[in-house]
Amino acid sequence: MSPPVRTVLIVGRDADAWLAALALHRAVGRLSVTVSVLELPSLLTPADVYIGLPSLGGMHALLGLDEAAVMAAASGAPILGQRYANWGRTRPAFVHGYDAQRVGIEDIDFHQFWTRARAEGLPVAFEDFHLASAAARQGRSAVDAEGRTIEAPIGWGRNLDARRYAALLRRVAIQAGVTARKGRVASVERDGDHIRAVIDDSGERLTADLYIDASGAEAVLVAGQPGAAFESWRDLFGVDRVMAASAGRLDPLPGFSQIAAFRAGWVGQYPLADRTAVVACYDSRLMDDSAVLEALPVLTARALGVDASVEAFEPGMRPAWTGNCVALGAAAARLEPLDGAPLHLAHIGLSQLIAWFPVSTEAMPEAKAHNSALRRHVEGVRDFQLAHYRLNQRFDEPFWDRARSAPTSERLSWKLEAFAARGLLPTYDDETFQEQNWTQILIGHGLVPRSHDPLIDKVAPEEQMARFRGLLARIAEQVRDLPTAEDAVRR
Repeated sequence: MSPPVRTVLIVGRDADAWLAALALHRAVGRLSVTVSVLELPSLLTPADVYIGLPSLGGMHALLGLDEAAVMAAASGAPILGQRYANWGRTRPAFVHGYDAQRVGIEDIDFHQFWTRARAEGLPVAFEDFHLASAAARQGRSAVDAEGRTIEAPIGWGRNLDARRYAALLRRVAIQAGVTARKGRVASVERDGDHIRAVIDDSGERLTADLYIDASGAEAVLVAGQPGAAFESWRDLFGVDRVMAASAGRLDPLPGFSQIAAFRAGWVGQYPLADRTAVVACYDSRLMDDSAVLEALPVLTARALGVDASVEAFEPGMRPAWTGNCVALGAAAARLEPLDGAPLHLAHIGLSQLIAWFPVSTEAMPEAKAHNSALRRHVEGVRDFQLAHYRLNQRFDEPFWDRARSAPTSERLSWKLEAFAARGLLPTYDDETFQEQNWTQILIGHGLVPRSHDPLIDKVAPEEQMARFRGLLARIAEQVRDLPTAEDAVRR
């Protein structure tokens, strides 16, 4: 029987590497497993931002990170959702709020009642019946001035300055006992699908039982592994460039990030405590980098700083675990920053790796389970992103016309068709986004069911209207009691 895994070498950079180092050290360090890092040069720029979904708070808790300290160190701003604007020429903007609970009446999904009431003339928007959306529009927060989470049925996301957040994770990991050295990979010694050593640029031969590739899109280890070919999803999305820039601080801070479509892609504005991060994803065949940079001040109505940067982008994924090498974050799967995907993919990969941590240095049957579970999770996030693209209503524009007609996975097609017919929403255990998230974006983008569940007819119209009024009144009261996003960063 081969010996157990006792050493882990992480080859990587930035948040992917240091999240992995800290998480693995805390999870398996007590099992006499030593975690070390070969830290590659950072690729982060002063303009970069990490967008964290509400689930990031759970990971911070598992890592022993104080949430208030994280937000302060990374110039963080709490947000309750994302506002989508200009995704349809005639449709109003809407907020996808981070509601933590499914809304229902008599255990029947609320959107079924709203669909019938809308057909009968109800003028109230669907998002008005969701606490997080209503609170986000009014600049509220689920975090008070002391950094404590408010007791309310909503989650809150985090916009974090990328360089400061990575520096914080690095500092905490090293203080916890993770060893690190800076360098580059000169070569990799392989025996079939097993890595035997990594040689750095100083000639040092670094060995481990398990190797983690957290090098980002470079995929410095896993790209050379047999059976780890990259599967491109470029044709599903159409974007090939990501530009990051900075604008001045929004004052007062809003309760949401804004995602606005333009003719070659979309641009996001992500409020931080000391600036506004601006991120554009676009097709460079329709607008080159200089044209996008020139257009951003107009698209955002904000003057930009001089720190803009551009990188090539190709969405897709590969088998993350081959032999004794596991890719994490962007080395394994790449999605655009819409809906906070990049940081979340690292979170998913880490959770799966810890769940399937290998017990043997040679035979690692856990790889198959890890790869299968990770693919399902990543495809779920991908389909959520693609729903925005498929439902856009920007007609007579090549990028958006192509986005509506591009290939769609069978699972997403079924979800869209079932919801359009009568509001049915097939969901799966391995989905990041739950029913309340899906209904908000589908209806927000204009996919209103043609019919409704006949079960709602057991609720009399008078009772339904009374429930509607009660829900709106309760939301208004809860919103009034929430602190503002500005309050949350004045500490």
